[in-house]
Amino acid sequence: MTGNIITDDGLKIALHRTYTASPTISAPTVYKIGTGTTNPTVSDTDVETSVNINGGATKAFVSGYPIIDETNLQATTRALLLTTEGNGNSITEFGLFNTDGSALMFSHSVFTAITKTLNVQISFVEKDVYA
Repeated sequence: MTGNIITDDGLKIALHRTYTASPTISAPTVYKIGTGTTNPTVSDTDVETSVNINGGATKAFVSGYPIIDETNLQATTRALLLTTEGNGNSITEFGLFNTDGSALMFSHSVFTAITKTLNVQISFVEKDVYA
């Protein structure tokens, strides 16, 4: 089974940043990938089985993202996993995180495996619709 959800911590981020005059919870700016296959749930706080991305656990979004579309009430995030990153893994999950001291997972996706090799570059695009 596959799916994409905004987690409870993701809702906490959105509420805090909406209703707090001086937010102390940062917006999501990085992503993680993994090889877990368990269906995502709202209580998820991390990817199931994290994969190192070029020496680190997270990587920043593509420059210029997220894009906020106020007309259609959606935010689009793009993340790029280069040909040199995450190789030798069957990538099955993706999550957006903030970078606070105790990072919060905004969203979690699980999907059919993509075998990552030097010949494969993956572009993750997430559209979160608020309607």
